[in-house]
Amino acid sequence: MIKQSKLIELEALTNTLQNLNTEAEDFFVEVAKKDGYEVDFYNHVKPFADHVKYVREKWLPLAIEFVQHAKPLHLHPVQLSQTEENLEIVAIKSFYSNTSRKRQMETFKSVSYVLTQLKLAIDQYKKRVNKTSLSFYMYSF
Repeated sequence: MIKQSKLIELEALTNTLQNLNTEAEDFFVEVAKKDGYEVDFYNHVKPFADHVKYVREKWLPLAIEFVQHAKPLHLHPVQLSQTEENLEIVAIKSFYSNTSRKRQMETFKSVSYVLTQLKLAIDQYKKRVNKTSLSFYMYSF
């Protein structure tokens, strides 16, 4: 069984990454692709990329541990590693107007899909554990 504290942290980090992915997508569509936009690497790109890096480096080991233990049907460690790499791409290329719109939008979708699948798997795992704990409690008397 996975510790409750690790599940809570994994959920929080997954939600944070989902929010950062959405923030990057919004910036890419609404700002970076507009005429006259110029990249501000040190004041905008680097701080955002550093924050994403910090979160994804904490997230990946917890996510892999969870998937290896809980064994959700449609989620595998390789997908998580690829998502971590895609998050790096999202964190940097979202700020450059010459980034391919089609490729970047597919990257956003891919990241969002895996993070959503992970959140669903966590919810299912918690329900399964709670049901098992309740059954144990009911039959232990």
